Amino acid sequence: MWLRSLGAALLCLAVQLAPVRAEEISAPHLLKQMADAARLLEYRGRLLYMHGSEVTTLELLHARIDDREHERLTQLEGALAEVIRRGEHVVCVHADQSITRLVNRSSVTPLGLHERLSNSLPVQYRLQLDGEDRVAGRAAYRMQLLPMDQFRYGYRLWTDQASHLLLKSELVDLSGRALERIEFVSLDLEPGLTVDDFVVPAALKERALDSLDASEPAHGRVQVVTGWLPEGFMEADRDVRLSGGERRPVAAATFSDGLAAFTLFVEEPGEGKPEGVSKIGPTIAISRVIGSAGGDWLVTLVGEVPQLTGERVLADLSLEANSD
Repeated sequence: MWLRSLGAALLCLAVQLAPVRAEEISAPHLLKQMADAARLLEYRGRLLYMHGSEVTTLELLHARIDDREHERLTQLEGALAEVIRRGEHVVCVHADQSITRLVNRSSVTPLGLHERLSNSLPVQYRLQLDGEDRVAGRAAYRMQLLPMDQFRYGYRLWTDQASHLLLKSELVDLSGRALERIEFVSLDLEPGLTVDDFVVPAALKERALDSLDASEPAHGRVQVVTGWLPEGFMEADRDVRLSGGERRPVAAATFSDGLAAFTLFVEEPGEGKPEGVSKIGPTIAISRVIGSAGGDWLVTLVGEVPQLTGERVLADLSLEANSD
């Protein structure tokens, strides 16, 4: 009798997880619904964030209040760390009870893939449906974003069938191995959030993110000139930041294909900053000393791209004196 019950249960499960037929649902339409849901819905949930060998538990709150997005991302273990977003203003709350304010920043959630996909899917990726599944106890559609070459990673996405919210995301290498995984383990779509849930806590000290004019000769003596870039990658941002205890200027240029991105940092070589390669999950950092007419500079590429991509970009990179 119990065998018959088990067989019936397995048959029921097989029916629930049957592949979605392409004629029944459109992957591009699912992607658009996912982007809209992440911006417009109110929700509270707990997430597991797996990056390399590290696993972190997070709580995420999201609401649209006075036509502005509000988000609060809190680390639930170890030292307290929070990121609070109110419109375009973002506050980072540190363990020492200090805060850092940033302006003109987008989503703070690690599931912020929706913002990069809100306009259109880059042509260097192919989107396909991959069946149905369950995440956090909720029925979900599973999709794949497959890269068209070996210079970028792919994605596996799980979207809620009821709300269209992105429930789970995996960044995968060319063999299909997950390098990073983010997923809801619980989700409340009617949490009744108010502006009080996004109040910035009192801080012992506060600072704004240093902002410098990259055109100032004192801080922009060299500029990055890229030779080879993977197809579809374009410069997305260029600025100068302050780094280290001495607050020395570091030139930064970010390149993206609309999904993947990497940043090139250029600074004067110093003690304790050797050449080399380090990797945590999908994030790679490659440092090389590159010569120019003005001397040697340490160039570091940081991003979620394969090592092959980073090495090739740096091999065909040059530095030119700033004409300003």
